[in-house]
Amino acid sequence: MNYLLRVMRCWSRMKGKLYIIGAGISLDYLTIKALKILRNVKNVFLDGYTGVLLGDGSRLAEIIGGREYKVLSRRDLEDLNGELIFKALEEGDVALVSPGDALIATTHVNLMIEARRRGYDVEVVPGVSIISASISVSGLMAYKLGKVSTITYPKEGVVYEYFYDVIKENSARNLHTLLLLELDVERGVFMTIRDAIQILFDIERSRGEGVISPNRLAVGISRLGDVEMKVCPDELGKLINIDFGKPPHTLIITSPKLHFIEKDALEVVKDVYCR
Repeated sequence: MNYLLRVMRCWSRMKGKLYIIGAGISLDYLTIKALKILRNVKNVFLDGYTGVLLGDGSRLAEIIGGREYKVLSRRDLEDLNGELIFKALEEGDVALVSPGDALIATTHVNLMIEARRRGYDVEVVPGVSIISASISVSGLMAYKLGKVSTITYPKEGVVYEYFYDVIKENSARNLHTLLLLELDVERGVFMTIRDAIQILFDIERSRGEGVISPNRLAVGISRLGDVEMKVCPDELGKLINIDFGKPPHTLIITSPKLHFIEKDALEVVKDVYCR
C-alpha cells in the first residue's frame, strides 16, 4: 500500500497542477498571488459564462504578460466536463480564471473534485466575491447577513418563489437578504434591479404575506467594483424607478430593524455612491 501511494504521488508530480483562480469583481481586484500564478502557468483559461468580468476584458492578456488565453463556454465546462483543461494539464500547469470568487460557481467545485480524482494537484486562489463586496460597500453588518438567494425570471409560465421564502425567513430573524439576480452571459440574460423588484411585488400581490412592500428598505447595487458602480439605499418603491445602468445588478433586502450604525452608514453610502 505504501509503495502504491508513493507511485501515485510521484505520478501526480509529473502532471500539471490546476489552479482555480477568482479574478474578483473586476480585473483591478486580482490578487498579487493570482498574478504570479497566471504569469507562470503553461495555459490560462477564462470562464466565460458563470459571471461577468467587469472593465476591459482584453486587459487580461496585458496583465498576464501579453500571453494568450482561451475563453471557455458552458458547453466546455459542463457538457464536456472541462476536458480542454484536462488535456492542457498533460502539458503542464493550468489556471482557470473565474469572475468573482473561485468556488462560488458549483461547476468549478465539480472540476476541482474531478481533477483530484484524476490525480492532479489542485490549488484554489480566492478572489473578491460579489457576496462579501456587496455587504462591505453597503455599510451593513456582515454578522446580520442571512441566507443568500437568486431571483430568476419565470420559465414557461412557472414563477419560482423560493427567494421570497428566503426573505421571509431572514426577516423573521432580523437578517439581511442578499439577492443575486439571474445572469446568463451566453444567452444575454441580465436581470435588472427594476425587474427583480417587480417580480417581488407580483409575488407579494399573489401571496399577501406582508414580506415585501413599496416602503421596504433595500440596497440596489450595479457594476460593483467598476468606475460606473452605483449603490443606492432606499425604499423598494423608489428603487424601482432608478436607472442603475448596465449589468450586473444585485439587490439587498435589509433587515426589518437596523442598528443605528447601519442607518448612519447607509446615509453615507447614498451620498457617496447613489448619483
